[in-house]
Amino acid sequence: MRFTTIDQHNYRQVCSLSVTPEQSGYLSSAPMILVRAYAFRHQNSEVSVIEEGEDQLGLVMTREAESGSEIILDQFFIDQRFQHRGYGRKAMKLLLQKLRERQVKRIVLCYREADQAAAHLYRSLGFAETGERDEDEILMELIL
Repeated sequence: MRFTTIDQHNYRQVCSLSVTPEQSGYLSSAPMILVRAYAFRHQNSEVSVIEEGEDQLGLVMTREAESGSEIILDQFFIDQRFQHRGYGRKAMKLLLQKLRERQVKRIVLCYREADQAAAHLYRSLGFAETGERDEDEILMELIL
């Protein structure tokens, strides 16, 4: 598994990645994630496609928090064709490893309360709720 930069050669395929209709209320579409990354470019936002072999499995977007030693995991999803195969867990473990190598101290993310699959995945990887909310989203953190 690897994270690949989105460029002129793969962006059309990346934009076709999607989640199930039930999940669409929790996550942005692939094109909207690219727009969001552009809007947060001043925070060194980065979107990568999650790949294994020749398959594009999903997307991950991160950006720097104002402190500089913290990362916001802004968006993360596995395409509906590849869900329930362990790719989400594998991708998150790889992302955490890469962030540790960059000496990131803390990762922050949000999830919607109804998205219990995401909450379960994040908790199983060591994330804990902070007690804070951002409108209808629950904040979680992982101290590295």
